[in-house]
Amino acid sequence: MTDNELAIVFIDSFDFFSYKKKELFFKLLDKETDVFNYDKIKKLTPKLLEFLKQENIDIFLNQILTKSYLNVNKILNELKIKIITVKSKDYPKSLKNIDTPPFVLYCKGDISLLKKEGFAIVGTRHITNYGKMVTEKFTKGLVNAGFTIISGLAEGVDTLAHTTTLNEKGKTIAIVAGGLNEIYPKNNTNLAKMIIDSGGLIISEVKPSRKPEAYMFPIRNRIIAALSCGVLITEAQEKSGVIHTKNYALEYGKDVFSVPGSIFSVASVGANRMIVNSQAKAVIEVEDILDEYKINLKINKKIENYSMEENIIIEALKFGEKTFEELKIITKFETKMLNSLLTTLLIRGLIKKLAGNVYYIV
Repeated sequence: MTDNELAIVFIDSFDFFSYKKKELFFKLLDKETDVFNYDKIKKLTPKLLEFLKQENIDIFLNQILTKSYLNVNKILNELKIKIITVKSKDYPKSLKNIDTPPFVLYCKGDISLLKKEGFAIVGTRHITNYGKMVTEKFTKGLVNAGFTIISGLAEGVDTLAHTTTLNEKGKTIAIVAGGLNEIYPKNNTNLAKMIIDSGGLIISEVKPSRKPEAYMFPIRNRIIAALSCGVLITEAQEKSGVIHTKNYALEYGKDVFSVPGSIFSVASVGANRMIVNSQAKAVIEVEDILDEYKINLKINKKIENYSMEENIIIEALKFGEKTFEELKIITKFETKMLNSLLTTLLIRGLIKKLAGNVYYIV
């Protein structure tokens, strides 16, 4: 870490420095490393009082005197956290071009993914069976097309986008709202580890120990939008948080796509409304997205011969998901035989099973 980078990370370690206050602070300095100069900062006190409390200035000055910043690098190395600041050569150009580029990116995993073509998949936390099928289908297609999948590690669509990418042996980047030691939701802590272990990347713009607050979630969505060449909304309610991601993407001149859903489904109102308002392009196949980028989808599929009985099930599922009982009526197979055939198709990866004994073609 260079001295300039250390200076930025040091300022970032104080919670009382909001984004705006960091901007104001650095404008008062001749160079970033002036933050280590006690006398210079002391002389700036009258100007600092315009946006900082005296007690916070005293805390800051005391930390300079004790040279606590010398421990920063050691702590981050122990946590296996890599630092990219606005002064780093690895800082993504797509982030530099936005109005509020993060001062610091705290990273765990493979930072070289920031140079790859990324595509965001986001949506509701309250995902339906339809949303699950749509998210899996489009995630697989985009992974097979060579995209790194970017999302926010939230419950619902985000979680499924990350896990499907891992299952497809693809690479994924998760942008989290809180610090890297405060993964939210807690039940996705293991998923975060899986992403890192599989060669993926987790990013935060706040220090590792910072717990996420409500206002951080919409703000982090600007990073998701900026790092992606396009954003796909697979399912979203009317007041879904993905509206922020969509707005940032449009502001940054990125492509926004939305999968239409039933007009009777509350879970699809937001996604449908974006299409109606011409804020997103409607897509029903991954090829609809890839055509925008002149990409030919090349998926290597094994050519397999299915039995006559298996083909009867496949034909039944071509027109949508079916419950076990519905398949039993359509196929006229006995319970034991149908169970055996469905198990075989599940193992071969042609179909998936949802809660409630519901099956669908992948």
